[in-house]
Amino acid sequence: MVTLKDIAKEAGVSVMTVSRVVNKRYSEVSDENIAKIQSIIEKLGYVPNSSARSLSSKSSKIISIILQGSGNVLESPYNAAMLGYIIQLVQEYGYNAMVHFINEYSDVTKHLQSWHAEGALFLGTFDKNIQQIQADNKIPLVFTDSYSSIRQLINIGIDDYKGGVLAARHFIENGHRDFAFITPHTSVSQLIKQRLKGYKDTIEAAGLRLEPEHILEPLHMEETVTELCSFKKPVSAIFVAADNSAIELMGILKRRGYRIPEDFSIIGFDNLPISQFVSPRLTTISQDIKQKAQFALEVLFQHLKNPSLPTQNIVLDVELIKRESVLDKRNSVNS
Repeated sequence: MVTLKDIAKEAGVSVMTVSRVVNKRYSEVSDENIAKIQSIIEKLGYVPNSSARSLSSKSSKIISIILQGSGNVLESPYNAAMLGYIIQLVQEYGYNAMVHFINEYSDVTKHLQSWHAEGALFLGTFDKNIQQIQADNKIPLVFTDSYSSIRQLINIGIDDYKGGVLAARHFIENGHRDFAFITPHTSVSQLIKQRLKGYKDTIEAAGLRLEPEHILEPLHMEETVTELCSFKKPVSAIFVAADNSAIELMGILKRRGYRIPEDFSIIGFDNLPISQFVSPRLTTISQDIKQKAQFALEVLFQHLKNPSLPTQNIVLDVELIKRESVLDKRNSVNS
């Protein structure tokens, strides 16, 4: 591997002079030596050592992206899409993305400090540890989808409550009166609680009811479908708080001989690309994942340039995407 010492020897100059040219501190080097050193660098194919340059400049150019869980969190299409957009944007800013999967809070600071990260973006639910994370790391930190009560927090989220409202309203407007809500993590995830709250509040405001036993938290979707189909009071409208779970539900129901939307109408959440390619195409609540990633990185780099900026809580809008997975019972022969 070519070193600064090799280039200095061939150019007949000091290693310090070569270092100045490599780091573009041209004011301290003659034009003749700049041209000579650059020519030798090109000839020998020298590639600067990024970690060494980071130490010398006191800038790592590293943005840490921290996800809660192990690598299997990328099995979620939402997480995979969000991470893909973020990595691309980090590179466009001229920085390097360092991805960490965290199971224990204690690992967060260890990773941030060992890699000298200049800023960090958190994907997942870190609400119970946010205060300690901020106390231990004095760099710009951006969280996504946080419902923490801490005021001094940079957060990029979406209007989860409105998503639940839109789902319930669409079912009600199409003549549905018997509802269910399906999603894992209802009891621990604040964003899921908000989606459920918007859904339930809207149903109750219409003089209807979401039965407590119709709120399902599946460990295995097959078992959930068995439970769903055994309700004493059948449901016709199911809001599933993630598209991938909604699509899994649809597949199991169809394998068991049920028709969608005739027997069960379903609304998902996220508007993942796959939602428009299943049959029937999935009605869903759309969040703009790319826009969320753009906002998160824009705010992070604003705070990198000016750490004294005030904290921000940005809530992005959602919208209902109507497709074919909801039956209009008002015009149905079977209603």
